[in-house]
Amino acid sequence: MFFRQLSVAALFGASLIPTAPDALGQPAGNEPGIEMESCELVVPGTPLSVAGQCGWMDVAENPDDPDGRRIGIHVARIPARGRETEPDPLVFFAGGPGQSATESWPILAGALNKVSENRDILLVDQRGTGQSNPLKCPQIELDEALALDWDELGRTTRECLDSLDGDPRYYTTTIAMHDIDAARAALGYEQVNLYGGSYGTRAAQVYLRLFPERVRSAVLDGVVPQTLALGTEHAEKLDQTIYRVLRNCDDDALCSNAFPDTAGKLSRLIQKLEQDPVTVTVEHPTTGQPFTLPFNREVLSTSLRFLTYSADTQAMLPLLINEAAESQRFDRLASQMLIAATGLQQSISQGMELSVMCAEDFPLFPKTPGTDGYLMGDMMHRAVGIQCGIWPRGRVPINFHEPVTGDLPVLLLSGELDPVTPPEYADQVAVNFPDSRHLIAPGQGHIATTRGCMGKIVSEFIIEGSADDLETDCISNMQATPFFISLTGPTP
Repeated sequence: MFFRQLSVAALFGASLIPTAPDALGQPAGNEPGIEMESCELVVPGTPLSVAGQCGWMDVAENPDDPDGRRIGIHVARIPARGRETEPDPLVFFAGGPGQSATESWPILAGALNKVSENRDILLVDQRGTGQSNPLKCPQIELDEALALDWDELGRTTRECLDSLDGDPRYYTTTIAMHDIDAARAALGYEQVNLYGGSYGTRAAQVYLRLFPERVRSAVLDGVVPQTLALGTEHAEKLDQTIYRVLRNCDDDALCSNAFPDTAGKLSRLIQKLEQDPVTVTVEHPTTGQPFTLPFNREVLSTSLRFLTYSADTQAMLPLLINEAAESQRFDRLASQMLIAATGLQQSISQGMELSVMCAEDFPLFPKTPGTDGYLMGDMMHRAVGIQCGIWPRGRVPINFHEPVTGDLPVLLLSGELDPVTPPEYADQVAVNFPDSRHLIAPGQGHIATTRGCMGKIVSEFIIEGSADDLETDCISNMQATPFFISLTGPTP
């Protein structure tokens, strides 16, 4: 039961503690300027990197106690390349919660290369992530993680909490947005443009609510409505995407001929693994050594969940499900899960993730999840209930889950087959912004900006500060990745 990875890259559920909305997280006075020096921003475990300037900002861990403990906030700036620089930079809000802005930006940089020609890029590692006093749990071995039972999850959560150099109550989104605005002020920017992806869309909306006069435009990709206790619908939305992909296979002549009745096979596979789990041997994703793991319904759901995030891996679903059901081969499904989970384990600060989730979302979780009929069942609810029953909760403004509104230009993006923030979520948010436009990337999964021509459209929107005359015809040429009929790759 790979519970730490189950919660990665997703919000879960939230609640409000009655406190005045403007009483949390305000910085104590103006921050001094930030001394910047050359640095390289690297995506851990990959060759991706971007040159920039880095510096540090000293802030109070507890904003209500400015004379108490101080922490360092890591700030980076990528100066505009062109001769002329616009005064309003792009501020990037990373996902997770728990991912670092400075470590995630290089993944997005190519798609938004046009923006950085005449605009600075401002990156602030949200407190608890990256190099901003990261709240990272001790890494546990894969065999221990996969063997976790519910009692062990409580133990490892307490061990994580005891290991942290920080008070989790002060690592909420609201407090962190004051840090980001302090960095903006320290670097002398009057207005900024916002880009948030996944959880970063929540962070961007919180920043916009707190500092509306500072925002020129906003891009929200993989949109999280403020009103939603996200996580309560994870099981439903995962099934929604999986079965849509499998229906698309049924409608595809080559796929349906190669893999008939894949949905039925998946249903029977779920029942089999529920009653009779198997043992699978695969290569360890980092050491390459043979690695044995139990493969049960929970591991199956985790594997399929990771595969649904991208259109490229969604294209493998019928092949892998058929292989598991017909040939009793689970190794490739397990390998895909381990590769994805290992990468996420490296990129996520689990302590910060829990600090956000338990304070902002968990108190809104229903007592009865109503997820029995779904592939994931109540796994999320049980895991989050155990972890948030242990984790200290910070205060959250009473209006935290009210919709954010504004008359600024807002561009919302969705992948048609996003399993965690589907297009209907962006529709809910769009009604609160009269000057907004929602674009859906056909056949795509979670985060659309890096797919096809979407980066070009986003860049045009940021440069112009308007969605009125965007050239979007190219979206009609986007489509799902062709299904894999064999392991040699997708069909032509």
